[in-house]
Amino acid sequence: MKPNIITDGLPKEVVIDDGKYRINWDFRIGMKFDEIMESEIPDIVKLEKLLTLYYPKYPNNLEEAVEKILWFYRGGKAEKKEEKKERYKRRSNRGPAFSFSQDAPYIYAAFKEQYGIDLLSQEKLHWWKFLALFESLGEETKMAKIMYYRTVSTSGMSKDRRAFINEMKKAYKLDGGKKLTLEERNQQWKEYVKKRNQERTVK
Repeated sequence: MKPNIITDGLPKEVVIDDGKYRINWDFRIGMKFDEIMESEIPDIVKLEKLLTLYYPKYPNNLEEAVEKILWFYRGGKAEKKEEKKERYKRRSNRGPAFSFSQDAPYIYAAFKEQYGIDLLSQEKLHWWKFLALFESLGEETKMAKIMYYRTVSTSGMSKDRRAFINEMKKAYKLDGGKKLTLEERNQQWKEYVKKRNQERTVK
């Protein structure tokens, strides 16, 4: 069950092997997560960057440390492999809906327009607060329209409407080709960390 941010509060630490570890919770960290994961750097470098990014002092249990990073990034939502439709999903069957790193200007404008929040001057904003606000962006914001263009099916549309939507899909296409869903990326990352742990054990 996903934590209730109103009654449960916002986590600023995680429990790993019966120990508590501070986690960097600002929204900029979550956006930096996307930037790292979308980069072309080797996986081992990504791992080091993520651990350094999230933990002022990170644990020896790398597998659990990464698991908690992914849990925190998902906003506390439990991973369900069988779940096909999620309130917070990163793509439809036609491609990714958004990228926190590539869509940063549109996200900034949407927050300013809808909430009056200037993300550039915002000193601190908890990642889970940011997610709640992002998921609730109204259809009138450009960011919401862009996500609609990227994911909507043109099946059944008139010729003119289909042409317009396809033009918008092309205009707002994300760089980097095919991207993994959050669930696929989580699983791939956990398998990589598990492999690294096994290699460390052998050594």
